Amino acid sequence: MQKLKAQNFNNLSESIIRTLAQNRIVTILDFLQEDVSKLTSLTKLSLHDVLTIRNEIFTTYSAPLINGTALLTKVYKSRSRISSGIDSLDSITNGGFPVRHITEICGLADSGKSQLCFQLAINVAKDDDSTVLYVDTKGDFSAVRVQKMLDAQGYSHKDMASIMYRIRVVHIWTMADLVDLFKGIKNKALEIENLALVIVDSLPCLMFQHLGDDNKMGLSLLNILVNYSRFIANEFNVAIIYINIQTRWIDSDISDLEDDGESTSAYKEAAYIEKKNRCLGKYWESVPVLVLQLEKLDLSSKENETCTELKASIITSNVTKSNNNQCVLNLSTMGIT
Repeated sequence: MQKLKAQNFNNLSESIIRTLAQNRIVTILDFLQEDVSKLTSLTKLSLHDVLTIRNEIFTTYSAPLINGTALLTKVYKSRSRISSGIDSLDSITNGGFPVRHITEICGLADSGKSQLCFQLAINVAKDDDSTVLYVDTKGDFSAVRVQKMLDAQGYSHKDMASIMYRIRVVHIWTMADLVDLFKGIKNKALEIENLALVIVDSLPCLMFQHLGDDNKMGLSLLNILVNYSRFIANEFNVAIIYINIQTRWIDSDISDLEDDGESTSAYKEAAYIEKKNRCLGKYWESVPVLVLQLEKLDLSSKENETCTELKASIITSNVTKSNNNQCVLNLSTMGIT
């Protein structure tokens, strides 16, 4: 909770702040929870002045009041899903990625995550009323690749230029810069007209920079980023997709096997277990409401064109209910279908 500061309130001086601190009234919350008569006695302020400070706090820090009818109208008019533009993927996500929530796409290296991001950006930006914010943290966003995908799908140069214009690419290299970007969107210092989708490819690239400092600074920045993301997603009615990386670990497990259950002798056999872990730690695990995992399958040839098959699986979902949680996507020069 924010600390009391003299410059924020007309009737509070530095000496009063010190007196309050000596009585364990340090934060704004401490001030609000304290008895008014005690505050009057400690600060030597009148009851009217103390109540004025309390009202200033409520006005400045309280959530804005929203008319119930207006809120209900907003919910009915706002969309609940953003279609991926890929039928098989929409079928397992109940129509697309959830709006006003955070989605994660994860997978091992070279599993097609960035290619899927390119395709999602294209499919959403094809709508004249939708803009995509693509946050590139790796420096590998390829406008050439996007153009080739659009060209292979038969778009004219005019349409290609229009679609690529609606994909706003921002290069970010540190967590602090990403937090500042989202803060600017939240405070409307950075306005993006018709923003519908935010893609961050990828978050671990920024978090890895904080390994070695007990992750305190990294976790603090991550927590701020998550709060900004949730506010932006809800306030501006957008879907936010974060790309995460999976790591593969091979653990050896020793199991004791007894012969016929009668012999006292036993031999040990080594068993190897493959584990896939999502990066970003335990705090992040509960942040996304939808987690989509990508896996690359074997190459196949279809109509003289080499395609790479990707298996998409929903491994966590609080917003979809479907009997089928897997589908196969085809990656080719046209993109992902």
